[in-house]
Amino acid sequence: MSSLVRAKKDGFSSFGKIISSSHSGIRQAGMTLIEIIIVVALLATLLAYLAREYSKTSDEAKVDQSKIAMSMIQQGLDMYRIHVGHYPDSLQGLMENTDGSKKWRGPYTEANKLVDPWGHEFGYEKTGRTFRIMSSGIDEEMGTSDDIFFPDNDAAEANTSGG
Repeated sequence: MSSLVRAKKDGFSSFGKIISSSHSGIRQAGMTLIEIIIVVALLATLLAYLAREYSKTSDEAKVDQSKIAMSMIQQGLDMYRIHVGHYPDSLQGLMENTDGSKKWRGPYTEANKLVDPWGHEFGYEKTGRTFRIMSSGIDEEMGTSDDIFFPDNDAAEANTSGG
């Protein structure tokens, strides 16, 4: 209030100084364009890092989900072998009686259980009394380092060498 009284006393020139000084205070309280750009860049960097970590966690979860699905297929394969006396020639044998066996009591699984988390059908190899289930993994290409096997390579080697 005293500055307003001073403005009346000194005339309009000092009142203009009061207004301009109050505007400059408002201007200083705001952020410059460069500061805003820096903040946006930092937020973008943080979001990119978090997205990469989320994606990595998501891929690891899909690998685990694939291994669980493979163990469920194994249960169906084992039931098939108990009923029919051997493993089927393909995973389709779990769904329908492909070899015409009278002992077949399936289906031993559902069609949606034969697809990996990336949307591709699981691979299957039957070698006499054993089998192997495969998924192409994250890169969706067989024959690469991220392929997933069930039983895994270590367990398969232990089973063949141990008995």
